[in-house]
Formats: sequence, C-alpha cells, structure tokens
Amino acid sequence: MGTIMTDEELDGVVLGDEVMGELSEDDPAESAVFFALDEAATKIEDEGSFDPFLVILQGEELFVEDQEGEEEEEIYESARQTLYQMELLADAYVFCYDGYVDLDEGTHDAILVEWARKGSASAQVLAWLYKDHDDHVDFIEPLYTLGEADSLFSGAVGAAGAAGDTAVSDQDTKEADGQ
Repeated sequence: MGTIMTDEELDGVVLGDEVMGELSEDDPAESAVFFALDEAATKIEDEGSFDPFLVILQGEELFVEDQEGEEEEEIYESARQTLYQMELLADAYVFCYDGYVDLDEGTHDAILVEWARKGSASAQVLAWLYKDHDDHVDFIEPLYTLGEADSLFSGAVGAAGAAGDTAVSDQDTKEADGQ
C-alpha cells in the first residue's frame, strides 16, 4: 500500500536525485507523469489547490479519475478500487496529490506523484516543489524522487488474484464432492 506523505513521515527527508532529465515524454507511462503534473499545476494556479486524482494509461489513452475521501486511507482505497476496476486494461498509473515536504530550510508545498507500470511491485514517488504567493505560484525545478512506495497495482492485483484463487478453490471443492 502506498502512503500519502504526511508531515511526520517526511520530516527531515532529503530529496533524492533529480529526475526531470530521466523521464521521457516519448514513453507513454512517463508522459502520463508529465500530464498529471501539468494538470495539478494548472489547478493550483487557477484554484489554489486540487483534489487527489488518478491517471490511468491504457495503450496511448489517458483516463483521469478524481479520488474521493476525507482521510488518507479512504483516498488510497478509492484509488485502489478505481485501478482494480480498470486493471486488465491499465498499463500504468499516476496517483497525484497535493502535499508538502519538510526540509532543513523549512516546509515546501509540493505536488506529489506515485507512478508505476503494470506488474511493478513498487511505485516511484516524485515531488515537484512550489511556492504559493498571493498573486502567483512559482514551481521549483527540477522534479525530485522521494523513493518508492508499494504499487497500487500490487493491491489491485492481490485483490484480483485472491478472488480468482477463491473461485477456483470453490469449483475444485464442488468437483471433489461430486457436485
């Protein structure tokens, strides 16, 4: 299960390597990361904030699904359920939410994304720092990696696998009983 980065979890985090040059807009999954960041940045500039959302890549198409919930676990459960419903066709996902990172020089607002390709047990967690001024927003280059989180695919695949195993097991039991 992924984790929304709260102040307790990010306190004292040192940003990892910059990743802007490592992502390619030619790669559809990595392009989805840029799409999510652009969407979030536009909403921050226009509205001051944004609700968490999930971008699902299916082939060359992107689907954007807002995620509901008041608490962090509710939001993650919403994202897991959304991905589960589209899992067979999904090639990758980007889970995007607004948060902040505590650094030695202070707290920085950040657009946070977790992204993974289908089949990956872990998601890469990225942060794009920004400063919200009264009349404008400054986005601070580059994009940084914060490490890894459990992939939402692992929860979706695990749920699908468990359901499939149970169905096979039930059928095997009926056949063994001569039913």
